[in-house]
Amino acid sequence: MELAEHKEFSEDRIKEIKDAIKEIPELIKNKLCIFVTGSYGRLEASKYSDIDLFFLDTQTNRPTSNIDTVLINAEIIKVCRKLGLSEFSKDGLYLQKHCLGDIKGNLGSPADDYKNFYTARMLLLLESQFLYNEELFNKCVEEIIDSYYVDFHEHTDNFEPIFLANDIIRFWKTLCLNYEHKRRCKEEGDSSNAKNIAHSKNLKLKFSRKLICFSFILKLVNHQGTISKQELANIVRMTPVERLESIQNQHKDSDIDSDIKSIIDDYQWFIDHTQVESQHMLAWIADKNKETRRLKKAISLDKIFIMY
Repeated sequence: MELAEHKEFSEDRIKEIKDAIKEIPELIKNKLCIFVTGSYGRLEASKYSDIDLFFLDTQTNRPTSNIDTVLINAEIIKVCRKLGLSEFSKDGLYLQKHCLGDIKGNLGSPADDYKNFYTARMLLLLESQFLYNEELFNKCVEEIIDSYYVDFHEHTDNFEPIFLANDIIRFWKTLCLNYEHKRRCKEEGDSSNAKNIAHSKNLKLKFSRKLICFSFILKLVNHQGTISKQELANIVRMTPVERLESIQNQHKDSDIDSDIKSIIDDYQWFIDHTQVESQHMLAWIADKNKETRRLKKAISLDKIFIMY
């Protein structure tokens, strides 16, 4: 499937989920928004993709009760099963509710990391699509952007969101460190299948994880002059590939145009080999004859991002 076909597939499935969950009573009575991340958030899913959800609660005095949260989760799991979607990753471990106030208030604190506020905030900005309550979803995006614009009023003529850029770069470094930690925790006697799974995670780190971070950074770097909050919100609403394409459209018939085409072509190659049935992907990874090409593709992507 071409990237455009993956986008159409993702949008169709997201609409099905939206239509199926909008009448859940516990959602209606609480001030919650739900957004999807991962391959659905990037609009590049296939029928083999699992789904990753985040719940944001904006109620401060009376947050959504644990019982209501359990009931909402149960209904959403039923909906996804009925639609034939893959099971939630890690047996639903990440089906958690976060409070918007915590995500904003703990920015940069120790709790930001170990309570997963940081991941929720970054994925909301870098690769998200709303599933429920679009108005509240947009409000959450706006308020989180506000957290990075505390000095904007003093530099309206030349403001650059360095705080946000640093947070995104920190997120990329965190992803790399987390991968290394998990890899080093594995014993040398691990099965070949476990090693292939680890290799697949490395490949996703080098392509999709890298793209969500650096497509955003490239959009910031490519912008001329002050970046307004609304302009930043528009970048949030783009998928990583759309961010690259928008830069490409500004630099037709140039080296940048050519380089971005190369990135997107390599990303299509990555999607072709990873948005497939798990056993087929692992068999491809196990094929040592393909290893050199995988490495060259990843290195090529590194070089282009470093250039900018």
